[in-house]
Amino acid sequence: MNKISIKFKLRLLFFILLLAITAIGYKSISISQDNKDRLEIVHSKSQNLLSLQDKIITPLYNLRELSQALVMAPNQKIRESILENLTMSIDRLDAAFFDYSKESMKIYEMWLNYKSLIGVTKSYLNLEFEEGAYINITTAGREQFGLLVKELLVIQSDLLSKSSLAYSEAVKDVVNIKIETFISLFVILLFSIIIGSLISNNIISSIHKVQNGLREFFEYLNHKREKANKIELVSSDEFSYMANMINENVQTIQNNIERDEILIKNATRVLLSIKSGNLGDRLDGHTHNMALGELKEMINDMIDSLEEKIQQEIKKRLENEQILLQQSKLASMGEMIGNIAHQWRQPLAQIIAIFMNMKVTYDFDKFTPLYLKQKIEEADKLTQYMSQTIDDFQNFFNPHSVKEVFCVEKACRDALFIVESSLKHNHIEVEFEVIDELKILGHKNEYSQVVLNILNNAKNILLEKNIKNPLIKIEIKEGDNFAIVKIGDNGGGIPDEFLEKIFEPYFTTRHKTQGTGIGLYMSKNIIEKNMQGYLNVKNTQDGACFTIKVLKEEQDEPTNSLES
Repeated sequence: MNKISIKFKLRLLFFILLLAITAIGYKSISISQDNKDRLEIVHSKSQNLLSLQDKIITPLYNLRELSQALVMAPNQKIRESILENLTMSIDRLDAAFFDYSKESMKIYEMWLNYKSLIGVTKSYLNLEFEEGAYINITTAGREQFGLLVKELLVIQSDLLSKSSLAYSEAVKDVVNIKIETFISLFVILLFSIIIGSLISNNIISSIHKVQNGLREFFEYLNHKREKANKIELVSSDEFSYMANMINENVQTIQNNIERDEILIKNATRVLLSIKSGNLGDRLDGHTHNMALGELKEMINDMIDSLEEKIQQEIKKRLENEQILLQQSKLASMGEMIGNIAHQWRQPLAQIIAIFMNMKVTYDFDKFTPLYLKQKIEEADKLTQYMSQTIDDFQNFFNPHSVKEVFCVEKACRDALFIVESSLKHNHIEVEFEVIDELKILGHKNEYSQVVLNILNNAKNILLEKNIKNPLIKIEIKEGDNFAIVKIGDNGGGIPDEFLEKIFEPYFTTRHKTQGTGIGLYMSKNIIEKNMQGYLNVKNTQDGACFTIKVLKEEQDEPTNSLES
């Protein structure tokens, strides 16, 4: 499983769900067909019994009564009417016994004997020998009728016994089917839950390892540990690829930092020498950091041409903001991994819940094709959502060197998406109000990064102060020349002594292990230097409110007017 990609794991999870549903559906159809076959057997046995009763036994008793009534008729007119009904009954019984002769020839022969005795009775009546007819019908006729009925009752009893036996066997089979069905469903669901748990635990384990590796690296950056360990993943999925990239970057950064520290120490030594008037030392050593490389050259050039080079090289050093930007993005990677974990926990739990819901639904006999289709669609949406989450996070942190016209609302919503799960997890409500739809020219991802930094600061303040009913408000509106975004919270505001310092580099009100203090500094540089806008903050009645102002798309040149 460790060599399988995450997308394949999610597809496998979905396939197992589909397989479990198919197996349950097939079992349901099989049970229904078995029950139908057993009902048909019981019904067939019952129909044979009813057919014997309706077509032979009951008409035979009626024939006996008609033959007796024929003999006892008081006049010829009544006798002729009875004789007509008698003839019709004999014809119907004759056809019925003939059909039944396939089952029992003995019954058919006994019927023929009884029918011949009725014929004798009719002959006596035709000769007006009523005494002979009466004797025949009460002696030989009655005896033959009794034998025929007795044989029919034996057959009827046998059919009734077979019908009862078929019903008993059907009841017994139903009990066995219930047990078999329960065992089958239990095995299917248990297998599905075990495989689903293994896959989800594997993914979550990879997330935690990557998150712990980044945490160790940030602790290393904050001087809380001497070295950051590599992220060890035995899998070969997307997380393994991400871990390898992080390990390579972390190792490169560690090596660069070590070389940079050596270079900085040498620079300090050289500067002390310059302060003491010794211009003989030079900086040596190699660094991949462009800013420090420039610093080394600056110091060496400054030694060669002290007064002229000092001012020029100091300006270059102030332009080395790429270092801070890199540190800012690295600081946000840990939060990114945490946000991915928040985004994925609920969908994974929902997929497991789908299995359990299907079992309960089936147990209550409410399992329908429509329900099956609905659950499959739900699981598919969840897997697509989880895959899309990775793509969204990757796209958010991809740099864009070329300026573009972009929608302010879209940039803000992209930043909100990154921390939305974390905000929901901490029960922080977000109000997003778009008064005007605006577009600006600039770097969309950098603009979103500024919004993300402000949202993260607001979240941290709300959590640190344990605010009841925490709230963040985002408002987008149009000014005379600017696209304005206001981000406020109800965290109580910023102390007055810190209000003018929060945009300074490395200034933070939090502990040094919890923040670098460069987020707002870099945010202000992005907005004011890269996008010729404004970023400021003020306290409101409820808390702090940050305002971002950037020239609208149609504005060619910036103006000095500031919208409130």
